[in-house]
Amino acid sequence: MSNALEQFLGKYSKRAEEYQEIIEGMLSRWDAYGYAEQTLISILDYIEENDNITDAQVQAVENIKEKPSKNVW
Repeated sequence: MSNALEQFLGKYSKRAEEYQEIIEGMLSRWDAYGYAEQTLISILDYIEENDNITDAQVQAVENIKEKPSKNVW
């Protein structure tokens, strides 16, 4: 693999790892993000299968993160 391609793939792999950690943290906060469990698990599965996350998935996670449930204790 060329160095440029390795850097490109590495960048996306690193972003996928970062969002995997974010999603796992969100899933541990059922009170805040339980309403989005199916979406978050689906994105997490995609990351684990592809070692990647799409821009649309990143946006979905960010949108969910910005809107925790109002029933947070």
